[in-house]
Amino acid sequence: MPVVSNTGPLIWLSKIGKLNLLTKLYGEVLIPEEVYKEAVERGLEEGFSDTLVIKEHVDQGLMRIARLNESLIELCQRIVEHAFEIHVGEAQAIVMARETNSLLLMDESSGRALAETWGLKVGGTIYVITKALREGLLDNKGAKEATLQLISKGLRIEPKLLAGILREIESFTP
Repeated sequence: MPVVSNTGPLIWLSKIGKLNLLTKLYGEVLIPEEVYKEAVERGLEEGFSDTLVIKEHVDQGLMRIARLNESLIELCQRIVEHAFEIHVGEAQAIVMARETNSLLLMDESSGRALAETWGLKVGGTIYVITKALREGLLDNKGAKEATLQLISKGLRIEPKLLAGILREIESFTP
């Protein structure tokens, strides 16, 4: 089953050198056009080096830019007009995940809330790390290091939630 990713998980995973986990875990990774513009085109304009990793994955065919049809693009525009906290990339990712019946990777709480009201399954960057642990792609030490790297790079997470995640990682046995 493919996965649809919003901008956040792509950027965070590329910042810590773990973007390859997406294709290893899900096979097909779909990126809406606006998400590509946000993550790669604007990232290159602003000189972010992690952008190059995302671009390379797309150029190598490891991730695919997917286009919504016109009626779905119009739906995205209506979402953005009525849900002021939702940006175009988030709207496209939500609609694409719904249309492809895929897991949605998104970190932003407002977008996650909307996606969940539509009945979508949503996971974030930390979800990818813990899934990689459960699937044997990372060991306990690697998952803990990846999580702490995300925090050191600026990923915001409530301290109580972080402590619980780290306990879960440390106690996981394959």
